[in-house]
Amino acid sequence: MKKSTSFLLLFLLMCSVPSCRPKEIPPTKGTVAKERETPAKLQKNNPKTYKGSAAGKLLWPTGIPPVQYQFNRTIEETTETYVRELTDPKYQGRSGGSEGNCKAANWLAEQFEQAGLLKLPSLNSWNQNYPTTVTSVLPGEAFLIAPGGTETKLVLGKEWIFRASPEEIDITVSLSTDPMLYSEGNAIWDASENLRSSTGKLSLTVGEVSDGINYTNASGNPSRIIVTENIYEQLKQEGYRIHLRLPDAIDEHGTASNVIGYLPGKDSSKAVVLGANFDGSGQCGSLLMPGAYNNASGVATLIQTATWLAKSTELPCDVIFAAFNTEDHKANGSSSFSDHLTAQYEQIRMINLKCIGWKEKQLTVYGASSEAPLRKSLAGGLGLPYVDKEMGGDELAFRKDNMSSVTLFQDACLSDPEVSSVLNSTHDVAENLDFAMLDDIAKKLAAWVVERGDEPLVSYVVYW
Repeated sequence: MKKSTSFLLLFLLMCSVPSCRPKEIPPTKGTVAKERETPAKLQKNNPKTYKGSAAGKLLWPTGIPPVQYQFNRTIEETTETYVRELTDPKYQGRSGGSEGNCKAANWLAEQFEQAGLLKLPSLNSWNQNYPTTVTSVLPGEAFLIAPGGTETKLVLGKEWIFRASPEEIDITVSLSTDPMLYSEGNAIWDASENLRSSTGKLSLTVGEVSDGINYTNASGNPSRIIVTENIYEQLKQEGYRIHLRLPDAIDEHGTASNVIGYLPGKDSSKAVVLGANFDGSGQCGSLLMPGAYNNASGVATLIQTATWLAKSTELPCDVIFAAFNTEDHKANGSSSFSDHLTAQYEQIRMINLKCIGWKEKQLTVYGASSEAPLRKSLAGGLGLPYVDKEMGGDELAFRKDNMSSVTLFQDACLSDPEVSSVLNSTHDVAENLDFAMLDDIAKKLAAWVVERGDEPLVSYVVYW
């Protein structure tokens, strides 16, 4: 991906726009509590400093041996097949509520069935439907106006792009020539917050215009307009202006579907939930955000793990495979399924698969201190380090009295600009992924489920 140096300029609106002692927490009846590691225990683990967005956090070795279970067969399927299918344009970027998203859900149900999974008895269907609200953004328009008044329409995704707007905007603006009104280091949000004022300012960035439109920011303040260097050079000329028509962000109320598969195990009072969200950033006009890393990578690993486990006769507990929907919209797919599942098991351990498989980047297990037993068991079993750090998203839906959850993740998704800049963009393509890494982790994850899936949750100690 070509890196571009972006800098910020501002232009004016030309018209008005509308005590430290431990306390034991006993488990309540019918629930299982969790263990939190003590500071003294942590200091003995000889951690390495973790460099990246987890500033102040540590990358911990576990001291727990990797899984020993070996499958006595091979499978022909590969994660690459699944990623390339999910990123096909026919699925329209899999944005929640879209036609492409529904097609992807149907395809996933077919894959679960072909892998040998069963329908969850409490659903008796591959789908779990739930009400949701999805926010989406329609394509905007931009016109370059010459001094004589001639308007030339700019091509979205080739000459300009915008970051999602919370309201409809129709303005004509020109670059400001007053250096007091802009500087290269100004914050975008500061420049945009007074947009509805007749003296307000809007930000203009020269940079990459094919990144796509960020749907997840649709309900926030207007962010910025991005144009190519060529368009910027024209706007600098006296008399040139730009006419912008930015559409409103639309809230659509409807029904979405999680896709759920299931394998019965020896102990039906316990379950391991393997989950990954399959929705993506979608498509705006001709701009397709394929969502390979975020999160076809996690879904492909989920299907591959299911394929391994469906051929096993040694499952220690029930295993549930959940392809969650609308994670980009307050994660209500995982919340809905967690609510459905709560009363069905005495113990549930959930592993979330999110943004994994980027070439030459470290896989880690993320989890809060309260998830210490699961975090260390999974990291040690897979031969990975863990990060003592809370993750948002689908993992949080499985933080209840009888549940524990962690996320398999790559910190580069947050800390490395080469990776983070690709999220929700047209550049999130399959070529960025190491499919051998995904195939390997799927097999190891399946072996972990067979060998350690029924490990108990244990009591924990709270410090304050």
